[in-house]
Amino acid sequence: MKTIVGMFENTRDVDGTMDDLAKLGYSKENIGVLARKEVLKESKLDLSTGAEVGAITGATAGGIAGLLLGLGALTIPGIGPIVAAGEFLTWVGATVLGAAAGAVGGGLVGSLVSLGLPEHEAHVYAEGVKRGNILVTVRTADARAQEVTDVLRRHNAVDVNTRRQEWETQGWTSFNELGPMPSSQMSATDTQAAPQ
Repeated sequence: MKTIVGMFENTRDVDGTMDDLAKLGYSKENIGVLARKEVLKESKLDLSTGAEVGAITGATAGGIAGLLLGLGALTIPGIGPIVAAGEFLTWVGATVLGAAAGAVGGGLVGSLVSLGLPEHEAHVYAEGVKRGNILVTVRTADARAQEVTDVLRRHNAVDVNTRRQEWETQGWTSFNELGPMPSSQMSATDTQAAPQ
């Protein structure tokens, strides 16, 4: 099994991704979503119940609203309140709770490394969440990894290498739990990042 990770700049692209994954037979149990709470609040979801309170472009019976029925809210150092659903709720929640108990490698970077991402990629994804992006994970059989990657690309998953280079030209070096929030809150292994 592999975990494929994608980063998105808006809920519309995530909803399209969810719809296509559902058509391929993936269920909520195979998918995780993580975002800052205020980013999903802007998508007109009632995060206290996971119920859709307004139309979300591209959403059908599933989408983010369907996945958030099993959501959990946590606070991540350096990011603040986040919403995690599916696989992310399990992984991030366990890592954050472990960090509170004194475990090494806590926080979002530690959670992403626990999923199998190399640490340098985990820093980019954590920074992306901090800047208002939405992470999606898909747990899939090795033989189906490419079809998942294709779905993420088709729905505008951010190229994390390009994004890292952009941030590095602005002086960014790594995710900093203690650092300030960016001035622009951008809304706009066995683990693979997609697309690369």
